[in-house]
Amino acid sequence: MSVQIIQFGTEPHRVGEVEEAIRNLFAAVEAAAPAGIEYTAARIGDSAQFLLTLTLPDDAANPLLEIPEADEFRGKVGQWAGAPVPPFTLHFIGRYTA
Repeated sequence: MSVQIIQFGTEPHRVGEVEEAIRNLFAAVEAAAPAGIEYTAARIGDSAQFLLTLTLPDDAANPLLEIPEADEFRGKVGQWAGAPVPPFTLHFIGRYTA
């Protein structure tokens, strides 16, 4: 399993714009219905910070790269954050599931 994270902040007055873009992104992902992934987006508390996580099976290609709305969203993240925001990979040290 591979988990990729994008975390970024924006100006408080842009929170609504980002939330709407996330809703549009997830509508496109749901329409494309890529199998075998888990994709989440969240706003951290009442802040203007956002966190997106993508969980893929080991050695799987990222299906979001084939969804035009996801590419458009990635382009906007840099604008909202004021600089490019590359994804990073989580390296699990411990994990418990039941």
